[in-house]
Amino acid sequence: MIKNVTKLPRLYVTDALQGGRLLSLASQPMHYFKTVLRRQPGDFFRVFNGRDGEWLAQINELSKRNGSALVTERIRKQPQSKPAVHLLLSPVKKHRLDMIIEKSVELGVTDFQPILMQRTDVRKINTRRIEIQIIEATEQCERLTIPTLHTLQPMESIIAKWDKSIPLYACLERSDSKILSAYDVKGDAAFLIGPVGGFSDDECSWLNTQNHVQATSLGETVLRCETAALACLSYHMLTNS
Repeated sequence: MIKNVTKLPRLYVTDALQGGRLLSLASQPMHYFKTVLRRQPGDFFRVFNGRDGEWLAQINELSKRNGSALVTERIRKQPQSKPAVHLLLSPVKKHRLDMIIEKSVELGVTDFQPILMQRTDVRKINTRRIEIQIIEATEQCERLTIPTLHTLQPMESIIAKWDKSIPLYACLERSDSKILSAYDVKGDAAFLIGPVGGFSDDECSWLNTQNHVQATSLGETVLRCETAALACLSYHMLTNS
């Protein structure tokens, strides 16, 4: 086996992985390998698909239009399923959303659920762009699973059909509810974060009537939405690692 495999670049693919399989390289990673990383035929990299673990692959061909690689040996098995952690969050401006996506992937989020609320200021998202960000963040942070991006929906629709077996914590600012801590989030969990400007009074009242929603506080200070999201995910990671 090659020494220091962790120094090799990682690439996410959708193909099934097994020893001896020949993979076609898409134009974007092919360009990245050749132009940015200066890789050549015979060089190795790591590849994963979210199902079959992580494998070594050797570049077979790398031309202007075509690229292929041979899968050689598995270096990490696919991990057993871990507790799910859902992040329900209103879209925000691009630079802030970029940071949330990247850091949330690093902190183990399994499901991104974009939601529309009364004060949501960004009401459309570029789904393909976010999916690419999720994949790139997963490649960089050594994860073997790809978080799922769900469709943008109104908050009431999501809450109404929520799987009640997954605890749903609504992080209400200025709430006199119990302060959320790592001790509260063992196992599957979901965190509902307010938009820029916070939940409206009507939304707070409605959430407090939903028996399967656990209203909670994140402390005495009012956190920005990205800070609140990362705090919740950090609690979950600490408890379930």
